[in-house]
Amino acid sequence: MGKIYQVVVHGLRGEKMIIDLCNTEEQMQKMTVLQLKEKIAQRLPESAGEESLRLIFTDKMLDEDSKLLSEYGIQNLSVIHMVIKVPGGLQMSPQPSAL
Repeated sequence: MGKIYQVVVHGLRGEKMIIDLCNTEEQMQKMTVLQLKEKIAQRLPESAGEESLRLIFTDKMLDEDSKLLSEYGIQNLSVIHMVIKVPGGLQMSPQPSAL
């Protein structure tokens, strides 16, 4: 049996998940940010879909879903930090300019 490529995902409250990505180096090189988000979302409550996930690796936001994990330097057992964006929040309107 082949090696299983995994990443460790840490949440804000200290929770830790080990996510199985794939089982070959070739698949690992083709794995995208969106695929990782989908795998994480499968382990979270339904209300937290992949569109609400914010992932951070070595101080870089993984914000391009089509980008390869390898482009960010992510390898087997890399640690990724996760933040879940919640709906709502205060929208600031522009302040009127002083005359």
